[in-house]
Order: sequence, then structure tokens, then C-alpha cells
Amino acid sequence: MKKIEIGTSGMMASQIAMGTWSMGGDIQWGAQDEAISLKAIRTAVEEGINLIDTAPAYGFGYSERLVGKAIREIPRDQILIQTKCGFWWKDDEGALLIERDGRVCRRNLSRRAIMDGVKDSIQNLDVDYIDILVTHHQAREPFLTPVSETYGALEELKKEGTIRAIGISNCNMAEIEDYLSCGTIDVIQEHFNMLEPETANEFLPVCEKNQITFQGFSVLKQGLLTGKYGMDYQLSAENVRNRSHWFQLENRKKILEMLDGWKPFCEKYDCNLAHLVVAWSAKKSPRMILLGGGRKEQHVRDYLRGGAIALEEQDYEKMNQDIVQALGVPV
Repeated sequence: MKKIEIGTSGMMASQIAMGTWSMGGDIQWGAQDEAISLKAIRTAVEEGINLIDTAPAYGFGYSERLVGKAIREIPRDQILIQTKCGFWWKDDEGALLIERDGRVCRRNLSRRAIMDGVKDSIQNLDVDYIDILVTHHQAREPFLTPVSETYGALEELKKEGTIRAIGISNCNMAEIEDYLSCGTIDVIQEHFNMLEPETANEFLPVCEKNQITFQGFSVLKQGLLTGKYGMDYQLSAENVRNRSHWFQLENRKKILEMLDGWKPFCEKYDCNLAHLVVAWSAKKSPRMILLGGGRKEQHVRDYLRGGAIALEEQDYEKMNQDIVQALGVPV
């Protein structure tokens, strides 16, 4: 599998990474099956994926503990572990973010919260160090921690060997510039899929200029771009997919019609729609790593198969034209 350097860190990561958001075990995703999730993570590593992404926010530590269990028998130097900080529920310090599963969750990127959170992550993952630490949610009023304080804590962790690289997520351009004014950033992690390419379009030039690796998550838009959510599919009230206007019926219809028009491509490349969409996504930029989500072994294999497809330029451009015409999205 193609390898991409994590910023300027010297660490080489597989172009397809394993994302574990949906393995979090909280109300957003419903009941979990630990054995199935463990199998998915282990399959990913066996098939050449060496970067695993998790976060304390995913099930309030459950996902981290799951990853730790999955990698216990894998030599540590064969994998890269990436987790996050800034999602805080231990006390009332921070800016309100969301109430979920009986907890009040806040944005908190203070030095205290970062150091405390990393200590918990190290314990949950059962590792001696974390390869990449990403600020999960950026500071907001009324608890606007200066970026200099946040970066100072991250740099301190890096110097002591607790982390090896620094990333940021859910940010804007001004925040990226603030971080870069403090020092090196190796990763920017953001939503990226053919329905929502705007952030990647804005940030990729900055990544190229500053040798930052872009990580795109929600590449299949929580399964919508696989075609499996037909017009008759009903989402439960708690389902995280209800937050997206793309799952509304009028938009779902447009997407399904567009995907139906790509069946000749599936025949040409001997693949399914999930594979085709992943292949399109991987072609976006040489600095792009795709975080493959999902909870099952087959989800992992869909990302791997898609990442192995080399889309011809004419087919890539035809898909771009279809996206613009069908959905009005500026690819």
C-alpha cells in the first residue's frame, strides 16, 4: 500500500488508515459487538494498514481501550497510534460542546486538560507513547484558551517523548495560522467526501506549502455514498446521521440517482460503489490519508479495495462533472 509521510515527522503511514469513531459504543452509534470491532482492527493491520485513529470522545474512552486490546500482540513499531485531546467532561471548565450519554461535554484545550487527558489515553491504550496527538475541537468563547498555551503543552509532550507529532482538527484557517505561528503542525484532520469537499479545497494548498498531511474522515458519508441507504431506509431519532442534511430524502434521492449512473464504472473496475468512491477520494491529493471508518471487517476491505484502484483521469473528471451537475457541489 502507498505510504505517506506524517508531516515532516519521518513517520510513514498507510494511505488508508483505520478510523474507530463508530466503534465508540455510545448512543450515537447504537449497540456494539466487541469481537467484531476487534476483528476489524486486526484485519486492517494484517492487510497493511499501520495507522489507527481513535479519541477519548469515542465512547468516553471505550474506543481507546478497544484499540489497546486489539494491538496488544502487535509489535509497537509496526503501528502508528493517533488519538486526540480537547473533548472534556471531567468538570465544568470549558466551553459547552454537547450533552451526550448523561455527560456534559466541553471544549477544553488548556494545558491542564491536555496533560490529564493524555495520561488517561496512555492508560486506555496501554502504550508508552502516542504517535500523533490531535486537538479534537478548537477552543471557543467563553473558554478561549490561547493557541500558544495549547501548542506549548503539545510541544512539551513531544519533547518528553510522550507524543511524536502534532495535529489539529475541526479548525478554521485563522486557527491553522495561529498554530503555525507557534511551530510545526504535521496533520490536519477534517471532514472530506465528495458531498463535502470544501474544507479540503481550502486547506490542501496550506498543507502543500507547509508539508502538512491532510487526513479526510467520513469519506463514505457514514455509508450514504455506498448506496445502501435507499429512499425507504428509516433512521432512528438518535442516529448521528440525522445531523446531516444529505440524509434528508430530497437530497438522498439526488445522490442515489448519481450513484446509479456510476454502475458502468463499477463494471469497468470490477468494484462496488464504496470502492469507487474511495478510489475517487484517494485521487484528490498526494498528501491525503483516508480514515476508513466502520465496525466490520468488510468495511475495512472496502477501503482497501478502493485504495488499490487507479482511476483513469477521464473517469475521475466525469465523476467530478456528475457531482457538480447533480448536487451543485464545487469539487
